[in-house]
This record gives sequence, C-alpha cells and structure tokens, in this order.
Amino acid sequence: MKERIHKRLPVQFVQEVLQAFNHHKISEKEAMELLGIRRSRLHQLRKRWLLSHRKNPFSLWRRVGNAFHVIPEEVRQWLNQELHYIQKEAETFRGKFNFAFLAEEAQKRFHRPFSRNSLRLYALKNGYYHALPEEKGKVYTRFETSGPGALFQHDSSYHLWLPSTGRKSYLILTKDDHSRRVVGARLVEVETSFEHLQTVRQTITTYGIPLAYYLDNHSIFRFVLHQGVHVRYKVRQDEGEIQFRRALSSLGIGTIYTGKRQAQAKGKVEKIFDYFQRRLPYLCEKHKVKDGSEAQKILDDLVSYYNDQRIHEETREIPMKRWHQAIDQGKGKLRPLEPSVDLDKVFSIHLKRVVRKDGSIMFMGKKWPIGCPKGTSITLCLIPNVKFMIYQEYKKLWEFHL
Repeated sequence: MKERIHKRLPVQFVQEVLQAFNHHKISEKEAMELLGIRRSRLHQLRKRWLLSHRKNPFSLWRRVGNAFHVIPEEVRQWLNQELHYIQKEAETFRGKFNFAFLAEEAQKRFHRPFSRNSLRLYALKNGYYHALPEEKGKVYTRFETSGPGALFQHDSSYHLWLPSTGRKSYLILTKDDHSRRVVGARLVEVETSFEHLQTVRQTITTYGIPLAYYLDNHSIFRFVLHQGVHVRYKVRQDEGEIQFRRALSSLGIGTIYTGKRQAQAKGKVEKIFDYFQRRLPYLCEKHKVKDGSEAQKILDDLVSYYNDQRIHEETREIPMKRWHQAIDQGKGKLRPLEPSVDLDKVFSIHLKRVVRKDGSIMFMGKKWPIGCPKGTSITLCLIPNVKFMIYQEYKKLWEFHL
C-alpha cells in the first residue's frame, strides 16, 4: 500500500504538477502517474490548489477542519442561525436546504473553503435536516468556442426573484461561452427590447465587442410584435423593426438563433439561471428586500462570487481565471469599442416617420416641429422616458427631452 501523498512528495513538486495539469501542459493520465494517485484525488487536489491563497496556503493534508465535529464555534453559531431560519422562519424557502449555497456563504464570511457535505452532516446530526435520496445531476460536456468574446449567450428568466413583493420579474443575463464568465446581469420589472439593449450596452462598454450573440426565438430577438417595441410607446405594425438585431448588426456583431425544439442548445445559460434561482430569491426574502436596486446589489455580489471564486462544474476552472488565461494566450476575440460610436443612437428604439405639410412629425399624440420639407423620411431614435432624437440618414437634426 502506497504511503499518503504528503509523506511521499514535497508540496512544491505537487504544486508544479497541478499547475502543469491545469494549464494543459500534461495530460490527466500523466499527472496521475507523477503523483501516484487516482483521478478523483487528482481533481480534489487541483480544486484545493485553485482555492488556495496567502491566508489559506495549499496543503496536502485532508481538510479535516471541514468535518462537522471540528467546525469552529463562531462558524457553528452562524450555521445554527442560518439553519434555524430555513427550518422555522423562511416563507418561500422553509425546509428547502441548499448546502452548496451555504458552503459558498460560509466561505465568503470566514475566508476558508467549506464542504457542502460537511454542512449537510452537521445539519443532519443536529436535527435541522432529514436526509432524502439525492438525485445527482449529469454534467454535460458541450461544444465551446475557442476564446473569450467569440460568442456571448444572452437570455432572460421570468421568476419570483423578490419573494417579498409577490410579483415576478425578469433577470436579463449574458454569459461568455468560452470562460462561462457572466458579463451582464440586470433585474428588470418589464421585459422590453430597450431593456435588452441596455444590457448589451453595459456589456460591450465594459468588455468590448464580441463576434456574435447566441439567442433563442423570443419575439424581442427575432420577430416584430403587432403592438410594437415598448410598452408605453406603441407603434403600428408597418413601423416594426427587429431592434435587437439592428443594434448588433450596426456594431458588426453576428446573431445566431437557437433552432426550433433545441432548447438544450442553450444549456450553458439555462444552467446559470438555475444557479441564481437557488440563491437570489432566498437572500432577498431573508433580508426582506422589496426594492429592485437593493436586489441588484445582492445579484452583483453573487455574480462576483460566481466569476471570481467558484469552480465551474464543466470546465473545472474558475471563470475569471479561464477568461484571463485565454486572453494571455492570444485567444481573445473582443474588439475595442470605438470612441466615435454614438451609443445613444445605436441602443435606442428606431422608428420611421415622414414629415407633414407643416414641417412637423407626430409622436405620442403631439406635433413636433423639425423644419424639414414635406415628405422627408426621418428616423426617430427613442430612449424611453428620457429623450428622442431625429436623424436624416446619418445626420442628427434635433433632440427633444421628454
């Protein structure tokens, strides 16, 4: 029988092997042979190595500190409060234990990794939780693009994100296909073309312009609605335009649509909706959040943890590290946004109008004088509740504030 790895090999050598394996310089089989361990143990050590930092250096010892019988007192006190809340006080989530989420929260609070199984055993031993047969979900290996920015997956989820309000709302989310990094996440009450455009605007302003967006067959992305493009400003059917595709096309971004009856093709973005559905509503209910801006702050914190600390089930890497590693290797596909681009025009709602006899146009039931000859075709670019701009081809004529 082989001696334990900490007795056979120095820590520095093990770290070098794990680094080479993580950067794909050696194969999984080669790493297993070098360290003399099985596949499960290799990935366990790799995860521990990825999570190590100055306050919590890498060690070959098994982390017995994760076991429930040696959990520090301050952690026990916090854990008892959380478990009691779920068992007795929560409304929507009463009795619904999510130990993966509790482990993440414990790690953020106490700056050390926790095993969800250790927390489950603690809850089981102390009478908070009664074990049920677990259904282990499959982890699929899907096609992925070669680098960050080659493809952004974009979608929305209608869910009870703020349970205290009793009203469902929308989470609009964008995710990089290669790294699995979340590059855009916004909570909105009403889903409109404009809200989706604002999410894209924030994303490309922060990260740059990707090659393409991957979308489903939602009418906002593909078809023209009879009632128009924004709830308040209804337009006639013949004025309809696919606003989302028009904006992306003007920036040289391609659009790829999910085929009919191929919902599984968007599994990467659907999986992350499940991740947030198991966490965000719970936190909003616990803290009695009713305001969208407060919920957005909680969402931003969850996104930060997901990107910067959580190891992805499929890639077995932290999204942020995978993103930067690919960029350092020259695999990034993002283009910088040119300063000359008129973002207000690109990400507004475009409507067509024809100038009337008196040199005005009709909009929102009012006449707006613009001083152009009768019959002139113009484009009205609307930013709802803020302003609209008048363009004749590429020339800006007027700007009116609402």
